[in-house]
Amino acid sequence: MSRLILILSAICMCATISIAQPVQPAEHLLGPSLSIRGGLGHLAIRDQYISEEKYSGTLPSFGVSWLRGDTSSAYRLSFQYAGSSNIRNNNVSAEVIQSGLNLDYLYSVGKFRLLSHDVFAYVGPSAEFFFYYRQQRIATGGNALFGAYSLAFFLSASANSTLVVPLSSVVSAETAARLALLSIGGRLIDFHDQSAKFMKPVPALSGVRGHIDFLMNYDVNDRVRLKTGYSFEICQSSSWDYLLSASDNVVLIITVRL
Repeated sequence: MSRLILILSAICMCATISIAQPVQPAEHLLGPSLSIRGGLGHLAIRDQYISEEKYSGTLPSFGVSWLRGDTSSAYRLSFQYAGSSNIRNNNVSAEVIQSGLNLDYLYSVGKFRLLSHDVFAYVGPSAEFFFYYRQQRIATGGNALFGAYSLAFFLSASANSTLVVPLSSVVSAETAARLALLSIGGRLIDFHDQSAKFMKPVPALSGVRGHIDFLMNYDVNDRVRLKTGYSFEICQSSSWDYLLSASDNVVLIITVRL
């Protein structure tokens, strides 16, 4: 399903690029703005602290971000929350909450040509805090109750990039990506294991934390912009009991220029 959505998004983007006229000014792309984001998609989890089985289900999400920038640089502060109480494996369900706080710095590296259109490129460092919580609905009482919970967090130094393609005076295509390079992570552990560490460094070889958006943008008027498209997010770590959480979403974003 995620591959199909990604392929369709790429086809729509290429088709739009081929017929539109690039007349939107560069300073109009990453100006000061406030955005509200909603999404609905599919989450798959493998959390070996509780079970080796894969759990999956529908995951709604919400986010808000504030961006300030111009043609030379920009910075973006954003918060995301996603949660569901119906992530399942057959008849067993779990409640899952994931949230993140990000601070991105973006610096213009100029523009290049793609299919006769200008592509404006921004890259830079990011700081990110990501939190994962899971409550398994399998048992109650004593150690069984304690074993039905799992949590993890990652404080990461990341690299991010944003590419914006003006297609017309009101339409643009946008791709934004973030990838963690080094993280300090924490994980719920078996406290009877004296050698286990609650916190430790998580290098790129021991974990993957990343996010990517493919968006089409439409300017409703001089103040309001609508964005819609596909979003994929992954968190994977083998530094403790293996954890893999991956989600793909269809998103809708309302942006108000400040």
